[in-house]
Amino acid sequence: MTDVTGAPADVLHTLFHSDQGGHEQVVLCQDRASGLKAVIAIHSTALGPALGGTRFYPYATEEEAVADALNLARGMSYKNAMAGLDHGGGKAVIIGDPEKIKTEQLLLAYGRFVASLGGRYVTACDVGTYVADMDVVARECRWTTGRSPENGGAGDSSVLTAFGVYQGMRASAQHLWGDPSLRARQIGIAGVGKVGHHLVEHLVAEGAEVFVTDVREDVVRRITERHRNVLAVADTDALIRVEGLDIYAPCALGGALNDDTVPVLTAQVVCGAANNQLAHPGVEKDLADRGILYAPDYVVNAGGVIQVADELHGFDFERCRAKAAKIYDTTLAIFARAKADGIPPAAAADRIAEQRMAEARGRS
Repeated sequence: MTDVTGAPADVLHTLFHSDQGGHEQVVLCQDRASGLKAVIAIHSTALGPALGGTRFYPYATEEEAVADALNLARGMSYKNAMAGLDHGGGKAVIIGDPEKIKTEQLLLAYGRFVASLGGRYVTACDVGTYVADMDVVARECRWTTGRSPENGGAGDSSVLTAFGVYQGMRASAQHLWGDPSLRARQIGIAGVGKVGHHLVEHLVAEGAEVFVTDVREDVVRRITERHRNVLAVADTDALIRVEGLDIYAPCALGGALNDDTVPVLTAQVVCGAANNQLAHPGVEKDLADRGILYAPDYVVNAGGVIQVADELHGFDFERCRAKAAKIYDTTLAIFARAKADGIPPAAAADRIAEQRMAEARGRS
């Protein structure tokens, strides 16, 4: 079933009526010459211009791409609010396999679409896009972050994303075990690409026992060759069942916590870099019912967005690192609010973020 524009009716219902809706603007972008098909979703500008990355991914359907853009944009509103940034939430997805269709012409066309929004949306890197890509996009759009230092940018934001997740793990350890140290803790990381391999470095340096898995064998091999004490696991299904696992860190794509994985998780804590880890509403309660402490994804993975936001005002790495270090305090505050209100941490984080956005709308 479609509406008069040909768009799937369920997508429009999500946009205008469901709990996942409330978006201010959704832009469908197409450039036939370059093959660009993209979706830009702006969830909220209550706190300021929407800020969020560009995901380049071979979605099975256009409907799946739209749904992902909507979910990711909404998540960015909450992430930016909890990070204390003066930015709303937005996200863009480019449909297609970046290994096959990514070209300079396509990225320039995408940049023109972002520029046409006049600063309502500020873009950056995400899955499938890199610093070099943002340098190209920036040639057509000044509202581009995540650029290389040579082009006035801050460079790779995954460094501070990993640092923030590490702080979230320390806060989880403090809350659950009364000590922020991760030494000798068994920690499993699913996805050791952009962010995950930096996270490994933090954990190895502190003396944690690290297990890793990734769909790319070469990525895993690079880590295990560098760190002989890091153990490779066959796949995520095996990782979540590792006996004695203290912390599970999903650092790949979303939906890692679902009806199949939560019942078999051996870890006492979930704290990772992936966006939208909860596959559907209610999973956060399932985790709580099993006594598993969940550090909300959009809180602990905010280091990257802290970095790219700072780029708009003249990047200073140490200033950003200091802000990202506060993720430790923010995570502890969420756990305290969850305990006080008798709700899961994910719900507590949502309440705090929604309060900040509501206050901003009230002032406007």
